[in-house]
Amino acid sequence: METITTRVPDEIYQNIKRIEEEEKTERAEVIRRLLSDAIKRWKLKKALDMLREGKVTLRTAAKFAGLTYIEMLDEAEVAGIPIIYSLADLRIDLEVIKKEK
Repeated sequence: METITTRVPDEIYQNIKRIEEEEKTERAEVIRRLLSDAIKRWKLKKALDMLREGKVTLRTAAKFAGLTYIEMLDEAEVAGIPIIYSLADLRIDLEVIKKEK
């Protein structure tokens, strides 16, 4: 595990302190969870942006965001990103299903 040191505005510090008190947990654990959540949100946003721009497939976007194919499909729908599902995509999905059996 690595150590990160940073300065934060008083408002952020007070919010971290409040979470620490309410959750009855150590400050380091609160910060780790907050960072982890922020990274997950960033990855999802980045994956959706790449998908919207046509730079990646739905499957690649899902992998990047750490989501399942279906979860990414749901996220794309919520974000209003149209998904083009080709015959080649169907063939790939069928092969994956065959391998899982």
